[in-house]
Amino acid sequence: MLENHWCASVDATIQLRTGCNPLEKHGPQAVVVHADAWAPMDAIADPHDIGQVVDYEVIFLAIRRLEQNAHCECLESSILEVMDAIFSISPVSSAFVSMHKPHVYNGQATPAISLSMTRMQWQKMRK
Repeated sequence: MLENHWCASVDATIQLRTGCNPLEKHGPQAVVVHADAWAPMDAIADPHDIGQVVDYEVIFLAIRRLEQNAHCECLESSILEVMDAIFSISPVSSAFVSMHKPHVYNGQATPAISLSMTRMQWQKMRK
């Protein structure tokens, strides 16, 4: 949590073709995605104007687009795609994305990966 920041969050369950285990290469599987986009309160002059706030639909649509991707072994690449969408929203200063695969170990464990970044870190990575 960041003080004096708005946080737009999206939780979604998607069907994603991902994983390195041979059993994961036979089709899509459920992946639970959580994304937070943080924007300083003073970066949003009018919180009643949809054009100025953090548009969580941009984030949701980016998450859903992942379902169209070809199989990838690592969730990290999918997280980076969501990060790109989050930082396309101008007032966002930092973001957090996590992905959980609840069915990989038949209910015995849930593997997950997450990433937290500032806009500055994201910009450096994109250069």
